[in-house]
Amino acid sequence: MKQFVSVIIPVYKDWYRLALCLNALSIQTYGSKSFEIIVVNNCPHDEVPDGFYVPDNCNIINEEKPGSYAARNTGIRVAAGEIIAFTDSDCIPHPNWIENGVHALVADADYSRVAGRIKLYFNSDRLNTAELYEKIYAFNQDIYVKHDGTGVTANLFTYQHVFKYTGLFNDNLLSGGDYEWSVRARDDGFKIKYCASAVVSHPARNDMEELVIKAKRVGGGQAGFSRGNKSLVNTVVRFVYDLRPPVKSLSLILAKGKDLHIGQKFLVAYTRYYLTVITACEKFKVSLGKVAQRS
Repeated sequence: MKQFVSVIIPVYKDWYRLALCLNALSIQTYGSKSFEIIVVNNCPHDEVPDGFYVPDNCNIINEEKPGSYAARNTGIRVAAGEIIAFTDSDCIPHPNWIENGVHALVADADYSRVAGRIKLYFNSDRLNTAELYEKIYAFNQDIYVKHDGTGVTANLFTYQHVFKYTGLFNDNLLSGGDYEWSVRARDDGFKIKYCASAVVSHPARNDMEELVIKAKRVGGGQAGFSRGNKSLVNTVVRFVYDLRPPVKSLSLILAKGKDLHIGQKFLVAYTRYYLTVITACEKFKVSLGKVAQRS
């Protein structure tokens, strides 16, 4: 007998892409009676559009507190599944996503979390600077699992009992809440593994402004991890440290960018440092009292 799964999807003014996600979930190889879909609308004033297709096994609920982690927590609280699967409104799960993710999770009792593959797709074969950057640095789930024991909620499976033990997401964070929770779960002894066959597709960001917005959101999230716990001197010292060139992460350009010419590699390296500085500056500002931004 298949274990019942709750798929939780936060949505924020993104009904068009959510429709694509729900259409993909409607053709899963995992029978529709064996899973539920909980869509959490994080902007209740942005109502479900007229004629919007909602599958029979899908329920749309609201969460007013801003932030996808607050929305996910609301979904977890009402979830009926022993297994919780997370994806995002802008993701398109492959037909065997749930089946392969669940199989990877239950196949080995030593593991309580599974991070699946997030496959980028692009507007064209000619990638611009933002897309080149995404190609190298976006959603490296296998690396997150191997080096940090973490995974992002665009494609993550776990058990309900892990949340009961470790706690829910930190809903005060607008970014990085999946990392913060993953570290807690890891430290509580809940092991994670990578499943390359549990796949969702995700559009690559194709505009530099989108990358800047994300970098600022990440910086705000990082500040939220430690706000109130550090003196001004320590905050300044940390800011200077955060401005250092990300030399170690540049090795990814060599590992994943073998098909890029030298000019493209330089552009990606420059963009990496440019966004590192933006993240550091935003982290510093939020640490000093600025309100973290969502978008």
